[in-house]
Amino acid sequence: MRRTQTEAIRRAAEAIAAALADRKVWHFLDQGHTGEEFVGRTGGLIALNPIRINLDVHHQSPLPRFRSGEASAFDYVAYRKGDVPIDFILDKCQIAPGDIMMIHSVSGSRGMPISLAIGAKARGATVLAITSLTYSNSLQPVHPSGKRLYEVADLVIDDCGPAGDTLLKIDGMDEEVCASSGLSFVYIMWALEAEISALLVRRGIAPHVYRNANLPGAQQVNESIARAYAEEGL
Repeated sequence: MRRTQTEAIRRAAEAIAAALADRKVWHFLDQGHTGEEFVGRTGGLIALNPIRINLDVHHQSPLPRFRSGEASAFDYVAYRKGDVPIDFILDKCQIAPGDIMMIHSVSGSRGMPISLAIGAKARGATVLAITSLTYSNSLQPVHPSGKRLYEVADLVIDDCGPAGDTLLKIDGMDEEVCASSGLSFVYIMWALEAEISALLVRRGIAPHVYRNANLPGAQQVNESIARAYAEEGL
């Protein structure tokens, strides 16, 4: 990643820093497993705005037919574009021209992130995809557009992971172990946040960063940066 993706990370950081300096919004949808690492995290930028999409259906029946095929409602809408209320999501997120829509999807094949990327672009946002090109290209497109996430994005950072995401083959086991995407995503995100911070400082802007909750005065600092972000967007 350091060898092949440093320039892509720099380009993405430049786009995000320029948007933040112009008081635009940095939106973030994570379809991986490590997104919360960067939300409210010590040393992290408050300007990162996660999108959380939930659909809960509660129902109880003693009949056996209701006990099979269990899957979350989000998984259901993620794969079936026709059932995803994309405009509703974009409206709730108040996507505006000049915003950044950053989407992390390792395979880049699910309906939700692709539809969200297309919808955000149509509203004038710049779409940044963090995905595995090798994994994506090993899969047939399933979205109605016939495209994968990286094919609809404006900027792409390749997490350099293999098809299937796993890294390690152990003799005597059918399946490989150790997913690569968590490690690569952490590397990409902290590299992005460091570069964005440096670029903003060069513009004369000191971005607001969370203080570790265990340090003296952390609550007051974090409350003050929350107020500042609400007023200034940084």
